[in-house]
Amino acid sequence: MQAILFVLSIVVFAFGVLLIYQLLKPLVLDKIRVSKWIILAVALIEFIVPSIIWTTMPNIFVKYIVPGVFVILFLWFLDLSGYIKKNQQRVASYKKNKNKSNVVIKPKAKPNRVKK
Repeated sequence: MQAILFVLSIVVFAFGVLLIYQLLKPLVLDKIRVSKWIILAVALIEFIVPSIIWTTMPNIFVKYIVPGVFVILFLWFLDLSGYIKKNQQRVASYKKNKNKSNVVIKPKAKPNRVKK
C-alpha cells in the first residue's frame, strides 16, 4: 500500500508540474527574454544550493517545491534551446511522410513537338 501511494504521489506531482508549466508558458515565460544558459544555471543552483544551505528543510519543501521549480526551469531551458520544437517537428514530418502514397508523377506528353 505504501508503494502504491508513493507511485501515485509521483504521478500527481509530475502531472501538476507539467500543468503549471503549460499555464506559465504563454502567460509569463514567453514574455521574458533571457539567455537559455542563465536559466540552466539558475535551475542547477536552485537544485543544489537549498540542500546545502538549509539543512533542516520541511519535508514538503524537499519533496515538492524544490524539484518542481527545478523541473519548470529545466523545461523552460529546453524550450528556449529549441529542443522541444525540433522534436515536435521531427514527429510531424514523420507523420506527413507516412501518410503520403508512393505515386510517381510523370510528365505529360506534349503534342506537336516532333516536326518532320
